[in-house]
Amino acid sequence: MEKKTVKSVQKPLGGVKKSSSFLSIKSSLNSKEESADENAGLDSSEKDKDDFKEQDVKSFWINYLENLKGKQPVLYNVLNTTACKVVNNQVIFFEFPSNSAYDEFETLRENIFQNLKKHLNNYSIEFDYKIKETSKTILLTSKDKFEKMVKINPLLEKLRNDFRLEI
Repeated sequence: MEKKTVKSVQKPLGGVKKSSSFLSIKSSLNSKEESADENAGLDSSEKDKDDFKEQDVKSFWINYLENLKGKQPVLYNVLNTTACKVVNNQVIFFEFPSNSAYDEFETLRENIFQNLKKHLNNYSIEFDYKIKETSKTILLTSKDKFEKMVKINPLLEKLRNDFRLEI
C-alpha cells in the first residue's frame, strides 16, 4: 500500500486581500500626506477669508478662557490679563502684561491660533504680539537714599558730619 502525502498549498502573501477594517500604517501615512498636500497646495488666496469683527475675536477669547478656567486655572489667571484686538482687519494683536504671561501663552499658541482661524473661518489671519514694558522696582537702602539726597543737596553731608550722625 502506498502512502499518499498531501501537500498543503499556501497562497503567496502578496495575494492576500486585506479586509476594509484592517489598519495599515502605510495607508494611514498616505492619507495624512494626501490631506496635508491638499491643504499645502492651496495658496492664501484660495483659503477661506471670511470677514470678522473685533467683537468676534473678543467673544472667542472670552469663551476660550472660560473653557481653560476649569481645566487649567493657572493658565487662565495668567492669560486673563492678556488683551487681544484686531489691527488692519487681518492682524490679531495680543498684548501680554509680562514675559511670564507670554511664556505661558506659547504653550497654547498653536491651539489658540488654529481654533481662532476655524472659528472665524479665515485662514489668512496673521498674529502679532507685544510684551508691556514694566518698570522695575529697585529697593534702596538707607545709605543709598542718603547718597542720592547728598547729590541733590551737598550740605546734607556737612550736616551729618557736624552732628556725627550714622546712616
